[in-house]
Amino acid sequence: MKLLTLVLAAHAFAQTTPLTALLHEFDDEHDLARKERLLGHVTSRYPLAGAALLSLAQSTANVDTRWMAMRGMAALHFKSGTPFLEQSLRDSDAGVRANAARALSDLRSKTSAGPLLAMFVVEREDSALEQCSLALKTLSIKAAAPVIRQKISETTGQTRSWLIQALGKLGERSDVPLIASYLDIDGGLAATEALQELTGVDFGIVHSGLMSYPPPSTLAARAWWKVHSDAWPRCDDCRKK
Repeated sequence: MKLLTLVLAAHAFAQTTPLTALLHEFDDEHDLARKERLLGHVTSRYPLAGAALLSLAQSTANVDTRWMAMRGMAALHFKSGTPFLEQSLRDSDAGVRANAARALSDLRSKTSAGPLLAMFVVEREDSALEQCSLALKTLSIKAAAPVIRQKISETTGQTRSWLIQALGKLGERSDVPLIASYLDIDGGLAATEALQELTGVDFGIVHSGLMSYPPPSTLAARAWWKVHSDAWPRCDDCRKK
């Protein structure tokens, strides 16, 4: 019996030591490209490493390790890390908050609606706003729509585009005029996608390959809105909401 115990202990040591060493190397690395490759080694070689990544994220002094470990937890579908991720939505570092929101989105954590919405209400950093809006959209948290409407007017560029796309999923047909007002801004593609989502009108959106600027889909959406704006909300060709 004693011999069997020693054999099992030796086997366990052989199994865990390489992971422990790899996690130490991952924690000590600060070149983000190399660090991400190391994380890839962890998640591909050790599919049960979620608990170890959670422990590292909780104990490390390195912020880049904390938020990247969250990515690994999501990649491994480690749902037991959800409470830590929700807590991290209130972290002082925007990168940590952003990646916590993204991980909860990737984990499809429906129970995290309250913490995500609470974060979104007070969030001011663009990267965290973008990832949280994606989580709200992915998890269909419709209670976020009023806050998204407000923040659309407070943001610019890429961040505003993310929020417009989220409102396309979470909003109502009454949001169509607001979204249409952005068809002439930043190429209008985000507004085009949101309008297509809300109305069900197919504007021929294409996401791959080279395209003109503004893309044909946005030109189609602009033409559609020009015809419909005066009569809205009457819409004979709308098929949704």
